[in-house]
Amino acid sequence: MNPRLFLKVVYLVVIMTAGILATGGTAISLQIAAAQTTENGTAASLGNPFFVEKGRIIGQRVLSVSPVQLEFTFVANATINGNINATNTGTTVNTVQPNGVFHTKGQGFIMTPDGEVATYTNQVIGNLTKEGNVLSRGAGFWSTPSTGKLAFLNDMMSVFRLEVDREGNLSAIEWEWK
Repeated sequence: MNPRLFLKVVYLVVIMTAGILATGGTAISLQIAAAQTTENGTAASLGNPFFVEKGRIIGQRVLSVSPVQLEFTFVANATINGNINATNTGTTVNTVQPNGVFHTKGQGFIMTPDGEVATYTNQVIGNLTKEGNVLSRGAGFWSTPSTGKLAFLNDMMSVFRLEVDREGNLSAIEWEWK
């Protein structure tokens, strides 16, 4: 990964984490006013999210016990740009660190009712909240052959917040990282 891009992602995750902690770890505004970049002293706004979803974990398995690695498969109903419906299907591999923080790599695809498809990979860091929910923040990397309504996703980088409750219900909000 490009070192400058990596620093931007790390900085944004720190800003998002501070926002999450400031709200008690249970909510984050759908708009973030400004997150400063270190590149040239300018500020960047995330604005409104382009991707909002709710879904459920539909499968899980233990890949390893040393280190602890878990695989989860999920399906979710997504709304893109407020007016495009899609189904998101994905799988994550979570490696639990000794301090309880986990690092996750994921991949998946979204499909609209008329068959347009986009794929993604992501890198995530997360932990358990005091309520027992999983709270994660990460970066996604999108790709699509679409020339239709999902074409804007091609070569997009995004940042997101994901929460999964004890019953396996998930919700996520995602912003384009410009």
